[in-house]
Amino acid sequence: MRTKLEEWWHLLPAGSGELITLFLQVLVVLVFMGWAYNRGFRARDRGPLVRLPLLTICYGLAVVVRHAHGAWWGTVILAGAIVIAGFLARNDSGRGLGVPMVLVAALLGHGLVLSAAVLTVVAMIVYVLSPVPQR
Repeated sequence: MRTKLEEWWHLLPAGSGELITLFLQVLVVLVFMGWAYNRGFRARDRGPLVRLPLLTICYGLAVVVRHAHGAWWGTVILAGAIVIAGFLARNDSGRGLGVPMVLVAALLGHGLVLSAAVLTVVAMIVYVLSPVPQR
């Protein structure tokens, strides 16, 4: 017997499962890093767990990196994204997760899930152990 999901699955274009999985990976990483980042702040100073603009930018970067063919294009896209994230982090008064999330999204886009997991754990440890004024 077919489930309701199987009846509608044929309406999605080919490769949609891979894009949905990539989105869920970026979302989970952002939730964990947002939680670790907000731990040091008082309740009124905490930001949202998932920052929607950052989620959108990182998912878009991961999709672009995934579909960029050739070693040089992925590198150029990653370098440009890190520079843009660095400029945005300077204007965010230190309250952003931009640079580590861009790096993790690029690793996920390249398919390096274990490297992205290690970078996420390291960033979470840094956020949990660092005092709030230095962030």
